[in-house]
Amino acid sequence: MKAVHLQKFGKPEKAFALVDIDKPKCPQEAILVKVEGFGLNFADIMARTGLYPDCPPLPAVLGYDVVGIIEEVGQGVKHLEVGQRVTALTRFGGYAEYTVCDPRAVAVIDDMPIGKAMALTTQYSTAWQCFYNSVCIGQGDKVLIHAAMGGVGSALVQMALHEGAEVYATAGSDEKIQALKGLGVHHAINYRKKDFFEVIKREGVRLDVVFDSIGGSSVKKGCKLLGAGGS
Repeated sequence: MKAVHLQKFGKPEKAFALVDIDKPKCPQEAILVKVEGFGLNFADIMARTGLYPDCPPLPAVLGYDVVGIIEEVGQGVKHLEVGQRVTALTRFGGYAEYTVCDPRAVAVIDDMPIGKAMALTTQYSTAWQCFYNSVCIGQGDKVLIHAAMGGVGSALVQMALHEGAEVYATAGSDEKIQALKGLGVHHAINYRKKDFFEVIKREGVRLDVVFDSIGGSSVKKGCKLLGAGGS
């Protein structure tokens, strides 16, 4: 089968090569998927540059998630069938015509477009876990979301607005700020021009929840903005 090999770390045009490799065998507790499309996630980028600790040994096939058709089902898998169209997490191996997937990380999508399915697989599932399984957010709660125009961030924004929260969101360009306002964000802050901490502090607001995917000094600032019982 055809696959895109990461042969060395560096820029994409020099790091990757299209190669022929053996089609993977399907283990008993897995499924084999014929790939229609794969996602390009931050983990892939970090792996390609040599900065991802869990990158497999080179040469390697990257690709964290795929959309495709189930071609083979392992004997131990009972809830999926050959021919079903799915989106699946792969933990690398997705940049290929076929890939092996853990059946616990698979969702049947029928005729959902590839782009929407790929967004759901990693970005929206991560946001869902953070939003609905880690905190409790309801009508009128004040929520701060950093990196709000990234894949996970924009999903969190939509979930917070759907639940009726008052949303503060940060992004790094005026274009992104306009996009956030277009989504309905109440307070969009360009962190390259304003300190989010000072903006929110001046308003005398106490936040209920902060979603911080940046780390560093923003974590300490976010904690200082939380009200009693905040997360």
